[in-house]
Amino acid sequence: MLLTLGAVMLSVSGLLSWLHYQDLMRRFEEQRAETRARLVAQAFALRSEVGLRLQALAGVLAALDSVGVTLFQTPAGNALLRQHFDSYWPALQYGYGIDSLQVYLTSGEQLAVWTSGDGPEVQSTVQVAEVINSERAISWTHCRDVCTEYAAAPILSAGKVAGAVVLGSSLADVVNSFQRVTGADLGVLVPLRRHVPVEPVDEAYLPRLGLRAIPLSSMGSHRPLLRQLESLPRPPPGPAHAYLSLPYEGRQFELSFLALDFPTGASVPATMVVIDDLTLALADIHKSVVNRLQGELLVSLVSLLLLALLVNAPLQRMTRTANAIPLLGRSAFAEARRRIAPRPRRLVEDEIDSLDEAAIDLSYRLETLERDVAAHAAVNEGMLQRISVERDFSRSLLDTAQVIILTQSAAGRILTLNRYGRQLAGLSEEDLAASSFFELIGGDSLQMAAARQAVHEIAAGDRQHVQLESILQGKGGEPYEITWNHSRLSGQPGDAVMVLSVGVDHTERKYLAERDLLTGLVNRRHFQDILRKALVDARRSGHDGALLYLDLDAFKYVNDVSGHQAGDALLKIVAEEVAHVARTSDRIGRLGGDELGVLLHECDSAGAVQVAEKINRRLAEIKFPGLGANHRVSASIGIVVFSAAKMDAELLLTNADIAMYQAKSKGGGSWHLYSEGEGVQEKMQSRLHWEEMINRSLGSDGFVVHYQPILDIAARKVSHFEALVRMRAADGGVVPPGMFMEVAESSGLIRDIDRHVIGMVLARMEVSRRAGRSYKFSINLSGVSINDASLLSFLREKLAQNRDLASDIVFEITETAAVADFAAARRFMSEVRELGCAFSLDDFGVGFSSFNYVKQLPVDYVKIDGSFVRSLVDSQDDQVFVEALSKVAHGFGKKTVAEFVEDERALNLLASFGVDYAQGYFILKTAVSRLHPHNFPATDALVAPRYQRESA
Repeated sequence: MLLTLGAVMLSVSGLLSWLHYQDLMRRFEEQRAETRARLVAQAFALRSEVGLRLQALAGVLAALDSVGVTLFQTPAGNALLRQHFDSYWPALQYGYGIDSLQVYLTSGEQLAVWTSGDGPEVQSTVQVAEVINSERAISWTHCRDVCTEYAAAPILSAGKVAGAVVLGSSLADVVNSFQRVTGADLGVLVPLRRHVPVEPVDEAYLPRLGLRAIPLSSMGSHRPLLRQLESLPRPPPGPAHAYLSLPYEGRQFELSFLALDFPTGASVPATMVVIDDLTLALADIHKSVVNRLQGELLVSLVSLLLLALLVNAPLQRMTRTANAIPLLGRSAFAEARRRIAPRPRRLVEDEIDSLDEAAIDLSYRLETLERDVAAHAAVNEGMLQRISVERDFSRSLLDTAQVIILTQSAAGRILTLNRYGRQLAGLSEEDLAASSFFELIGGDSLQMAAARQAVHEIAAGDRQHVQLESILQGKGGEPYEITWNHSRLSGQPGDAVMVLSVGVDHTERKYLAERDLLTGLVNRRHFQDILRKALVDARRSGHDGALLYLDLDAFKYVNDVSGHQAGDALLKIVAEEVAHVARTSDRIGRLGGDELGVLLHECDSAGAVQVAEKINRRLAEIKFPGLGANHRVSASIGIVVFSAAKMDAELLLTNADIAMYQAKSKGGGSWHLYSEGEGVQEKMQSRLHWEEMINRSLGSDGFVVHYQPILDIAARKVSHFEALVRMRAADGGVVPPGMFMEVAESSGLIRDIDRHVIGMVLARMEVSRRAGRSYKFSINLSGVSINDASLLSFLREKLAQNRDLASDIVFEITETAAVADFAAARRFMSEVRELGCAFSLDDFGVGFSSFNYVKQLPVDYVKIDGSFVRSLVDSQDDQVFVEALSKVAHGFGKKTVAEFVEDERALNLLASFGVDYAQGYFILKTAVSRLHPHNFPATDALVAPRYQRESA
């Protein structure tokens, strides 16, 4: 184990060192790329600097001598020019390091030339022509035996080119500066000139490349290195360069190649080569890797040594325990416990101590089990004898079980069949050999094909279990509905495949599934099937029928007074009485708790009404114990006359149910004949339409909020706004709430609408706050929402996002909504007020108990009902009442709001009564727009309808 661990640790150390080496080399390559680019840039920069300096100097000379240009065409002028430049030449040669000076005419003819004793060979014809044609100075590099930087400038006279001045200077100073700055060596490789033989002792010649190496810096020492090159990577034109690494005499060099120019008569350009020694940098990398590897190996060896010292004793104990455990398999339990010998004294308990204790405990357990096995062996002998007895019992059980149990071959031949199966099928034991399972269930080709497929798949092993239903023809011809469960019997390898088939007779159970257990009538599901068949018969025969839908009146009273057992007993009696009234061909079913259905075949509306009246007369004669003397049993009966051409079974039951509720609305013991033109169905469809519209509007932002201003009467400015919800119509119009609010409240969708409006108002408030405007808003809450326990959590979640909004929210509730559950409403209002919101009691003054509710409910505002304000100017009674309401509200510390303020006279009266706020058509149309129009929410619609309740 220690060897394996050591190998793993060494492998990890090696891997880490290798990764460290890869990282160092990656960084080195990145640094080399930057260094190469820097060296190339510096080499070109130094050369460009020399070229620019020569261009500037040539331009100065050209300008100085432009006065004598007109004399160039005469011998006297030529002599004068030479004399003139002879005076400049020493200063140029020794002061500026110029190696050559040339003067050309515009024809390209060389007029004069000055060179140093070892100056370069002058070749400038092409460049001079370019300078004269372009009328601008240029510079270039030319390398042959040495590398020289040339610059040419045009001589201008009277705005025209009269010639050119060419200066040349050696690049030796550039190379020396490059070596001092960068520490790298620099040289130039030039091609051999044509028709010039190579000297045998020419050390600059590189035979493998066919080039000469011009020693610009210490190139002489690197010529042997360059002779190792097999080929020269061609650098791309421009400042780009190629490079390669080359080992030489145990050192590593990097060579960068830069194209300079094409010498005359050469097929390849002169190439500048930068040589940089990488030996020390690579040596540092290898040294770092070796040091790291040595350190990691040392740490690994020390760790292994310490680990060996720590685990040596535990390993010896583990080995002793491992050697003792096989003794348990040989029942040498005492010897095993002696060899294991757990430590008696332990400062710290380890896993091996737990192993020793587990092994000791296992030895005792195995010893106990061995004694138990010996005891059980004796018991098994007695069990074998009992098994033979139980086998005989099982055979008897198969013959007495009330299920069909048979075995068959893969081909369907019956092998065994218990007594119950033989009795149902009418087969004797002698008949089994010639009987087939498929013949037993014959009669339905589909059932037989399904059975053959199931037996084949089970015999082939494709399926383990299959359940099928089929009809078994009894010996007397009676059909039995059997549910078969087929499975494969496992036998010894090589035995023939056998299929076990167990059949359960559920003929009676299916009958019970179609019946109501209490009354014995058919249940609703089976009654619907009977209706469908009746509609098919009506279509075929052309005769109509009728359906009666009965619902017992005040049946809940029976259950509450006498108990559910009495109610069940009454239902049985009612079912029997209705059955006595119905004809033999009619069918009766129990459709619900106290609802019965009667199907009348070939019956018109008059006959159906007679049957309904006869049923109620019969029910009225029932004398049921436990009921009051004045209680009479009756039913509300809905009647529908049908034909197959007009409706299906579901629609038939729906219309009968509608007619039953119409009858119930007339009072107990009534009937109602359904008619297509009475509009009940249309009302239900309208309700479904508005429910769908509400749900669609909630999901697609189909609701909009209009804001009605509320005026502070004393300050004559808008105090806050009431949020009023509207629905967008499909054509872009607005649907007033009066068209959908009743459906919303009855269906419970008003809860979702209230939450939607709260969310929209809070979003509007946040937008206004960000725009620097703060408003107070009044939001209506329905009674359904007040009793919704989750609304409080919703408000807390919304207001927790911006707690400053709560102080600007007023929830309006109606008196009716508050008193529906007074305690719950008061508790809800108190908890919402703790969040910082206020409440307003709407419709104040309508109910007789309004003053008490103002006292008991934690409201901040009371809204005087508009019925008292609408005719306030013309009604003395309304004036007295409104003034009294205002004083009572103020006495309880509440502020008052008056609705339906239609003109200025009403507003002035309200001000005289001390009413605090007013809203209505006049407030929006006149007062608000005239006094403070900037108080409106800028991006929301405003509304001031003639009748506020319609818009609320």
